[in-house]
Amino acid sequence: MPANFLKLPSELRNSVYELCLLHQEPIDPCTGYNQRQELTPGLFRTNKIVHREASSLFYAQNRFDFTAASPEDVASFLGTIGRNNADYIRHVCVNFPELHHLEPREVTLEDGSIGTFANIQSGCANLKTLTTSLYTTNAMMLRLDALDNLKIVTEALKLVDTLFRASASLQEIIVEVYEDGQSDYIRREMVKHGWTISAVEYVEEWGTDRSFGDIDCDHDHGSDDHLGDDDYDIDNDSDFWRRAAD
Repeated sequence: MPANFLKLPSELRNSVYELCLLHQEPIDPCTGYNQRQELTPGLFRTNKIVHREASSLFYAQNRFDFTAASPEDVASFLGTIGRNNADYIRHVCVNFPELHHLEPREVTLEDGSIGTFANIQSGCANLKTLTTSLYTTNAMMLRLDALDNLKIVTEALKLVDTLFRASASLQEIIVEVYEDGQSDYIRREMVKHGWTISAVEYVEEWGTDRSFGDIDCDHDHGSDDHLGDDDYDIDNDSDFWRRAAD
């Protein structure tokens, strides 16, 4: 007698979903999802119950990388997958907000950073962790370190923290930095704001002017039991994300 997948205990079904749908690396939906072949799209088309269960796990437990995305890209992706699926998203990687003016009482953020965060915060109602990329964080720390006025540094980091905290559901802000990439004062300010500092060793790549750190926003995240109602097909064609919400 053939086995009925839906009659298996939920723990076993979730194990199958995890094997098929979870990825160690963050998913970048805005520059082409090159892991499409690994998604086992047939699983999503089995029936509505399997689709619902698999979708909740896929969006809730994977990490989504918006570092290459414009505000319009973020809005388009979240709109394409549908509100229910966007509400599953718990973990995102983003660029450190770009500061524009760095003058006393005139510290401002770039419009692009404001727009990206606004779209994430309005579209992902249950966001839990936000991780900033190493390279953009390091670049901004170098700018702040070059300032002679610590009050401007304090004002700038407070403004960034306010932008982060606009997401009411957010539980953890993870800032990727080089071990010696910022002053003690900046590090203390980060800790004061409750940010988690994830420090990596600076490594200079031999024979080039590039340097890199061992990062991939790789943090463990718990599972969520929340289920949704969106019904869509995932396929291996160029319309993958556009077909993500029916």
